[in-house]
This record gives sequence, structure tokens and C-alpha cells, in this order.
Amino acid sequence: MKFGLLYEMETPRPWNDRSEYNIYWQALEQIELADRLGFDYVWEVEHHFLEEYSHSPAPEVFFGAVSQRTRNIRIAHGVRLLPFHFNNPIKLAEQAAVLDIISNGRVEFGLGRSTTVQELDGFSIDYGRTRDEVREASEIIVKAWTDDILEHDGKLMKIPPRRVVPKPIQKPHPPMWMACVAPDSYTLAGDRGLGVLSFSLNFEAVQKAMHKYRKAFASRSDQIPKVPNEAFAAMIICHVTENRAEEPIGIDGARWFMHHVGKLFSPMMAKNQLYSYEYTRTLFATDVDPGDMPDEALKQHPLVIVGNPDEVIAKFEILERSGVDQVICFKQAGRIPHANIMRSFELMGRYVLPHFRRHAQAGAAQAR
Repeated sequence: MKFGLLYEMETPRPWNDRSEYNIYWQALEQIELADRLGFDYVWEVEHHFLEEYSHSPAPEVFFGAVSQRTRNIRIAHGVRLLPFHFNNPIKLAEQAAVLDIISNGRVEFGLGRSTTVQELDGFSIDYGRTRDEVREASEIIVKAWTDDILEHDGKLMKIPPRRVVPKPIQKPHPPMWMACVAPDSYTLAGDRGLGVLSFSLNFEAVQKAMHKYRKAFASRSDQIPKVPNEAFAAMIICHVTENRAEEPIGIDGARWFMHHVGKLFSPMMAKNQLYSYEYTRTLFATDVDPGDMPDEALKQHPLVIVGNPDEVIAKFEILERSGVDQVICFKQAGRIPHANIMRSFELMGRYVLPHFRRHAQAGAAQAR
């Protein structure tokens, strides 16, 4: 099982003139440490207008800095927004290719469509076209990376013959993933040969979705990448501590994050029945607003992993046995202080990552 990190650039109020500056520079310091400790992936989102929850509209710019401060960690878009009014697919292909060059071939490309009114309405997105636009944009991006001359005569976009430069250094192109929240998106990802970025915090639902994904992947009929990527990554909220007194810091971060995710979906409920109360309840596996959950209830949540290294390892082992290929650890959650996040990284590097490396080495030895 691989270990990734997720960055939303959360910036809770109250703000000052250095709030965003601090979040970005602290994230760089955290990622540099994670690279030295042996984390495998760093994922950053693309979001717009999501005050407090995510101040990350330009991941390609931030990742340019990351590429020059790290050596090994995979630099992973989680995700770029593909509806045409957000981004032109040719620009996305070009940006990813440049990033692949300056990172020495470490780019992973996740794609998605957004599920918030704030973003969709803010960019005048036609809700009914988002899936078709994502499908066509994905095809164009692969062509831009791999065809000597790109030409596209699609249902939604026409592109005359053009040579798109530069090309990525990974051949045939960087691995591709798809964000999955809606229940049917996991099947779509499998059918298209894309890795899954699961952003559900309901472990039972994640396990069921994983089964659907594997089945769809095995019988895929609409493959997009030249090389399929059968990998299932699941997001968790993670904070490792040395003593019980520090646990509430991590639990408060999880509570803040989960509560604000629920608030983001609220405006969509009136426009799309998918985003009903039942849906958001299912997303978090709770009957109450996560903001009202007591500490002990949150600590028992399967995908909120807060505690000492032994407790954290035990929960990760459950995820590994379930078939999760990568855990994406969300550590910059809510108001968790930078110093505590750095200490959590150090504890994972000292105890958690070596434990799972030994597991992997033992499994490889048995396979031989």
C-alpha cells in the first residue's frame, strides 16, 4: 500500500494579510519533509470560490515550486477540472507536460468535473454537459500527449491539426486518475481504465465501490489512457500523536473538514436530487452533522485516523487488507497548527511507513 498526501490549502477564518501566504509556504515545508521521509504521492486540488475550505485555484503553479524542492515524491493533480469553461484541455495537456519535464517524470494526472454550485455557477458551467465534456477533454489530453499532430473532430469540440509541444517525458504519458464521489462514478472510472481517487468518508460504501470498480475495470469498454491504471486510492484524515492530550487537535481538524464538506454540498441539494441529505449522510457514514460529533465518535470513525503510531498502524492495516492501493492522508485539516502537522509527519516517517515497507518486502519475498 502506498502513502499519499492531500492539500486543499484550507484557510479558516479569521484571516489576516498573511493567512494564505503562510498556508502555501507551510505546505511547501511539509511536502519537503514528506519527500525526505518516503511518502509516495502528494495530491493537490483545483478549486475556485470555496472560501476557507480550499484556496487552491492554481495547482500547476504550486507544483512548479514543489518540483524543485523534492526529488522522489510523485506530483499528483487531484484533480484538474475538465469542463471546458474551467480549463481548455490543450492548456491542461501542455501544463502537465511542462511539469513532467521539470519534475523529471513525476506527474500523475487526476481529472474531475466539480460538484459544487459555487464553482459550477461561477464559471457558467452547464450541469448537463459536465460528464460529456470531461469524457471528450480526457480524450483530447491523451491525444495531445501522444499524437505527433493533434486533430480532433468531436461532438463538443473541434480542433484543427496542430502540433502540441512539449510532450511529457513519461511514455506514453503520465498515469491518469478520476475523482469519485457519486456512486456511479466508480464504475465509470473502471470502464475508462482510470485509477480511482475516492473522496468518500464512508468505509462500507468505499468497499462496495471498490468491488464495482474492479469489476468494471476488468470488462472495460471505453478506455481513455494508452496504459490503463488499475489503482484505488482512498482519502483518510490522519493525525499521529505521541500522547492523548494532543488527540483533540487532530479530531478538531477532522470535525472542521467534514462539517465544511457538508456545507459545500448544501446548495446543490435544491438543484440535484443526488445531493440529498441521504447522500451526504451516506458520504460520511453518520446520522448527524460531523460538526456535532463528539471526539470519541470521530476517533472511532474508520477513515478518521487519529492516535498514537500503533493505533494508526492498526487502522491502516484494515485499509490494506480491504484492497486499498493507496491511502491519501489529509493532514492540513482545519486549524491543525503547522508544528503539529510536521510532528505528525515525523512520527509517520519513524514508525508507520517503515512498518508497511516491511510488510511489502515480506510479501515480495513470499511471492518469489
